[in-house]
Amino acid sequence: MNQKGFATILSLCLILVVALIVKGIAEAETNHAREISNFEMEQSLQNAAESGIYEAAELFNGKNFTPGKIFTTNKTFKHGEQTINIKIEVWGKKVTITAYNEYKTQLKYKTSDETNTKSSVEGIYFMSRATIDKGIWNEKIYRRAYAYIITDNEISAKYRDEFYFMELP
Repeated sequence: MNQKGFATILSLCLILVVALIVKGIAEAETNHAREISNFEMEQSLQNAAESGIYEAAELFNGKNFTPGKIFTTNKTFKHGEQTINIKIEVWGKKVTITAYNEYKTQLKYKTSDETNTKSSVEGIYFMSRATIDKGIWNEKIYRRAYAYIITDNEISAKYRDEFYFMELP
């Protein structure tokens, strides 16, 4: 009789352990699905912030630039069944740009005649912020993008026609 009771209790414990393992796997999969969903939303925010810089630069096209907030727009993003509104704000400022490489060596830009170089050039610095008011866990979330363009007319056109996006640590 005692052996049957021991076998019953042991098998109930094994069933409980298996049930806990299954529950843990189900919770891990739910967390993974939530992470993927959040990644998709955050990636859309980052893309919206970067596209805001392109739109703002096309808007002023180098003419009549005034520092400060230069561009505001709204975009929509379809996230599953729900449509999410993204607000994009872009600020700009005229700056003197001195570029360095990863070895902290100052870079030189070739002038338009390709014979001389300049270490500091005139340009416009952009900061863009894309925001969702009711994002993950009903909180405001945002992503930023930073870029600059060179507007110095003495510099070669191949440097002036590009956006230089910056990564911040």
